[in-house]
Amino acid sequence: MILLIFFVLSLIKIIHSTTYRCDPTISCGCSARTTNVTSRIVGGAATADYTWGWIVSLQRSSSHACGASLLTSEYAITAAHCVYGVSDISLLSILAGTNYLYDTSVTTSQRRTITKVTIHPNYNCTTIASDIAILQFATLNVSSSSKLTFICLPKQNQDPFKNNTDLVAVGWGTTSQGRSTPSNYLQQVTIQAIA
Repeated sequence: MILLIFFVLSLIKIIHSTTYRCDPTISCGCSARTTNVTSRIVGGAATADYTWGWIVSLQRSSSHACGASLLTSEYAITAAHCVYGVSDISLLSILAGTNYLYDTSVTTSQRRTITKVTIHPNYNCTTIASDIAILQFATLNVSSSSKLTFICLPKQNQDPFKNNTDLVAVGWGTTSQGRSTPSNYLQQVTIQAIA
């Protein structure tokens, strides 16, 4: 696993601070907020509230396990290794509509128990091939006040990750090397695709 992480990180070229602006005319992907993204993959920078309305926390027994991206008000996509081997899916839930993992006073946050997990049929836990899964849950309340959006998906046969394309990674990952505890607040960092 460490070798895989090293390999992936060696393919990523870190770039300096970038200002990310959303297109408010699109129906998916981001909000109308502007955010400044820094250049570190470990740590990154705290996101502005509601900048990434499609990111949700996949949780096991109410503790953050992985990030997931909203596809619709009932489905999200995540990595298969995040749900592989979970025998009791009633322990899984998503937390949406907030950047804070444990602040229950955020009025836009919504929690839903996972009702179905579909792992890619070719997922291989040894090689991590086809590391993708779909989560189904009770319908989220989506309105302008919910602050939720859906992730944009590329068109069929379209590769959105061209060489030197700026990408933004978001999540509740660790904020320093060697630390295993996730950040309590959503983090972001700009990286550059290398083909």
